[in-house]
Amino acid sequence: MSPLSKHAARGLIALTGLLIVAGCSRGLLTAPETEALPTPPAAPSAQDTLAPPPNRLATPSGLISRTLSNLSALDWVQVCQVLVRRDEQKLVAASRYSLQFEKGSLASDAMITIKEYDPDVLDFQLGPHGTQFPVPVELSIDFKGTAADPGAAISDGCEPVLHWLNDRTNRWEEVPGRTDWANRRHIVRLEHFSRYVVGGKAGWKQRPPRSDGN
Repeated sequence: MSPLSKHAARGLIALTGLLIVAGCSRGLLTAPETEALPTPPAAPSAQDTLAPPPNRLATPSGLISRTLSNLSALDWVQVCQVLVRRDEQKLVAASRYSLQFEKGSLASDAMITIKEYDPDVLDFQLGPHGTQFPVPVELSIDFKGTAADPGAAISDGCEPVLHWLNDRTNRWEEVPGRTDWANRRHIVRLEHFSRYVVGGKAGWKQRPPRSDGN
């Protein structure tokens, strides 16, 4: 082999080696391309909810996720606005709801509000939203004419249970209470204000015995 051919062969071998090293180096330093993962749908906000149709007892299990604009379409109506002072005992009532404040229930004077979008749906807001009560406030709810009223045409034998909407978890939580069947009222003691709905647990309870003979 001539000296020129030897030099050409060596050059070709060297060039091939450089290409191999360059290819390996790129493979080690460049991350493999991946397909973009689909973005998961955003969780609904705490207020991003719509209640069941009217003329039925509202139930958390029947709530449907909606957009905030659809929620505003519910057209909440303020049915009460009353100033309550921290050192007074006062009853605030409107529509189906009454609130009994005791002395010390409020840490400071507050303008108490009650909002609803349909007087036949037990889904309501009490304000100022988030107000805490050192002394609980008694809430009484009139459920006449709803599915929990044994005298109503739409009665299904259910027992009323109050739930509040937890803004942090976006879940409905039960508020312990008692039922005055004689006067068709459900009564609870509130430690704070929020949005509330009257419904049932997992399946309605059977109608309990009543002393009023119904």
